[in-house]
Amino acid sequence: MTKKVELPEFIRLSHYRITLEQIPSEISEECAEQQGSFHSRSMRIYLDKDIIEQGGSIAIDLVKHEILHAIYYVRQLEGKGEEDVVNSMATHYTEIEKNNPDYVRWKLNNLN
Repeated sequence: MTKKVELPEFIRLSHYRITLEQIPSEISEECAEQQGSFHSRSMRIYLDKDIIEQGGSIAIDLVKHEILHAIYYVRQLEGKGEEDVVNSMATHYTEIEKNNPDYVRWKLNNLN
């Protein structure tokens, strides 16, 4: 049996340290009406705890979605053309995978 890999407490993106904080589903869905959210002022990503605990591709999709919001903010992509957005997303997502091995282990564990 494969040991469950826990989601790391943070990821590094450029010179930022972005905290990954799991919050109760009652707050994320019922109050905020969302499964996750990125907050640039505090450099935090809030994630629905039940989704993360269930794991699998839905959890990966949720975390990746919020990381892409962080990249969009850090790279100031608002108003940029498609090619600029796609290049920035690919480059910085690769950076995230290279510099955050705990995140990559969590992601790979949840793909199985």
